[in-house]
Amino acid sequence: MAFAFVLMSLPRLAFGKIFPLPSAVADPLSSAQRQGLPAGMDGALEYGNYAFSHDDVDSFYFRLGGSPVFFTLGDAFALGGNFESILMCGPVPSSDTPANIADFWMNAVQFQYGLYASLALPLPGAPHILAEYSRTSQHDLRPQYSQVSYDLLSGGIAPSEFSLGPVVCRSLVRVGYGSLFGFWRSTLAQPRISWFLMPSIEAELPLGGCSAIARAYPDIFIDRYTDLVDADWFAEAGIAFVKGGDSTELLLTLYDSRDSELLAYAAHPTFEFGLAARFSYDRARPGAGNR
Repeated sequence: MAFAFVLMSLPRLAFGKIFPLPSAVADPLSSAQRQGLPAGMDGALEYGNYAFSHDDVDSFYFRLGGSPVFFTLGDAFALGGNFESILMCGPVPSSDTPANIADFWMNAVQFQYGLYASLALPLPGAPHILAEYSRTSQHDLRPQYSQVSYDLLSGGIAPSEFSLGPVVCRSLVRVGYGSLFGFWRSTLAQPRISWFLMPSIEAELPLGGCSAIARAYPDIFIDRYTDLVDADWFAEAGIAFVKGGDSTELLLTLYDSRDSELLAYAAHPTFEFGLAARFSYDRARPGAGNR
């Protein structure tokens, strides 16, 4: 089975625990403009284990998602979507091995989904203009987890790819507002993140047969309840093996937050550092062909 590029997927993005949104999802026009099919279902499966640093709330996770490009107008406009389901698999006692304990494989499930649009300005070298509406909801399957939900509206810009020597870089920045909209008629509290700035940078170094990759997705925001500026951090680095539309990534991942909002009864500061494997399929990647 072939899986494709989602991911954090993140964030998209989750204002409970943040999983980042890749630039190819936030800017669907950049994906549609590549050689190959202009639109196609991308999907990915990821397993992450915080082998080097985790707490008793979250020690490993599974992510599964897809990111289709629904509509394009040549090289001028594209509309895409994203959906992810993430199983939050902690807590696990320190004396046990997480991947071998099926009873702890579904302590909470988080959904991230949304619509993303990008518009090319009729100017040489101009960045793409971005727009987004997305939603995140976390559903507790054990009582310690919260039920954080939010809606996200943002706009942004995505410059063209650029090179630093042999390194290919992609970047974008989004600015927006997070809230739990009233039309859902939810009884949940508002999420703590209100206004936010989300830059991202992705770098790839071809090595012949594989690529070294590094990605950073900081989230800088105003806390709704304290009016203070805070930030959550996600980064990953590793090796990618690509053949046609198939990709396998072996990664070191880092997540840092003063409050991941995973707990229902208290703030949850967390620092997590571990390993992840991501298996993806991208129909629009050069050489992917039709399947």
